[in-house]
Amino acid sequence: MHPEAHPHCWIDPQAEVDPSAVISPLVYIDAGVEICAGCFIGPNVTILGRTVIGRNVRIGPGTVIGWHGFGYEQRNGRYHLLEHEGEVIIEDEVEIGPLVSIARAKTGRQTRIGRGTKIDALVHIGHNVRIGKNCIITAQCGIAGSARLEDGVIIAGQSGISDHITIGAHSVIYAKSAVFRSLPPGSHYWGIPARPLRQMQRFWARLWRQFGENR
Repeated sequence: MHPEAHPHCWIDPQAEVDPSAVISPLVYIDAGVEICAGCFIGPNVTILGRTVIGRNVRIGPGTVIGWHGFGYEQRNGRYHLLEHEGEVIIEDEVEIGPLVSIARAKTGRQTRIGRGTKIDALVHIGHNVRIGKNCIITAQCGIAGSARLEDGVIIAGQSGISDHITIGAHSVIYAKSAVFRSLPPGSHYWGIPARPLRQMQRFWARLWRQFGENR
């Protein structure tokens, strides 16, 4: 058993865990997982498959990393799960809150979380998603498969990012937004569907003037 691991956890003999990592109770670490120095793995965390956890990463209770992505194809009227044998790469100094799910990539690809990114509780990150450095993703957000977030993106709570789109660097997505198309760097978007912030503010101001509570 790993020297810093609680006795009520499982580390596969084919996993590589740095001796300085702290492994909490009821953690499951699968074969092929690599955990680097200075990490803290909270209680009830499950880390599966080809997953690499960088240095000084913190993972909150109940999080699952490396479960297969939600990818199916229909054959003869039935849905069949596509093969997901890719990797999950969590770079250095990432913090992941409780009850987060990060899906394993399809064959030959990566799901990657960039250095210094902070992820709040109850976030889902789909297969093949690429998240840049120093991003902020707050609670109850969903990022669909093969989406890309460039460096410094902020996504506020309960927002959704569609698959196969790119959110440009240092953009801000405001709370309860749904983004269905790629956005250039420095964008500020809000709403369902998400539109430029100032446009949405003007829209709601006009709507309030016309249908406000005093009318």
